[in-house]
Amino acid sequence: MRYPGVALLILSLIAPAAAAANGTAGAVTTAFTTTDVFALFIGGVIYFNVFVVVLYHVVRRGQPNRGRSPVARIAAMFFGILSIAIGSLCLVFIAMVLVARFAGVTLFAWTVDLFSYILSDTIPGIVPALHLDGTGGILLFGALGTLFFLLGSVLLVRYSDYGKISEVAMPTRSGAIVKDAADRPDEPLNPVLSYRVEDKLNSEPAADVKVVLKHRNGVRFHTKYTDFNGEVTFTNVEGFGSEYYAYVDGDTGRQVYRVIRT
Repeated sequence: MRYPGVALLILSLIAPAAAAANGTAGAVTTAFTTTDVFALFIGGVIYFNVFVVVLYHVVRRGQPNRGRSPVARIAAMFFGILSIAIGSLCLVFIAMVLVARFAGVTLFAWTVDLFSYILSDTIPGIVPALHLDGTGGILLFGALGTLFFLLGSVLLVRYSDYGKISEVAMPTRSGAIVKDAADRPDEPLNPVLSYRVEDKLNSEPAADVKVVLKHRNGVRFHTKYTDFNGEVTFTNVEGFGSEYYAYVDGDTGRQVYRVIRT
């Protein structure tokens, strides 16, 4: 379902610009009619809603891709920053064009001339069949700016050390206090976590192996040895169980042992 969703996103961003495109070549004008203003308003509403909704889900659900190599992560972060810079440049540029056109700010008058040159010479030189008027060009730049900004955000969230960290209090005799506990209404605070460790080759219980229970942000961890049944239990665990992951010491990639939460 991911690829149809991406296609729908691209279509929702490009559709307003495509609807405003001219089918025949002609002189580019920056004069806006009432219809143009209405089209820009509708396009801006669509772009803003798509931007906010997608970015919210990316930040809320995105987790760092820890399995990638450092080189891949650095490259992804570089292209993420570059993509956000390109998207910001597109959005700021069309904002300056609109300010110069509607507010008459002479300081930004050069952007109108540059914008007209891009629409009349640069874009037709790259895509001869595409001829846009001022409204279509602004919508196109807005779509590209939004797409580049969202792409950069996805890359940075997925490949950086970003993680959704909940603020928790240390357990006390009077109970623990957690901030934003409403985000996890079905998950108990400070749970007892039990695991069973098996040898991957024969599925036999792994006795007397050291199990590391580590917080996903790397701040807190616990260690304990399994019993003769390959089982281990951690008590007084601060926070939520979903914030932790367990592995056998020396087997971070779980290539030798299988760690199962019970």
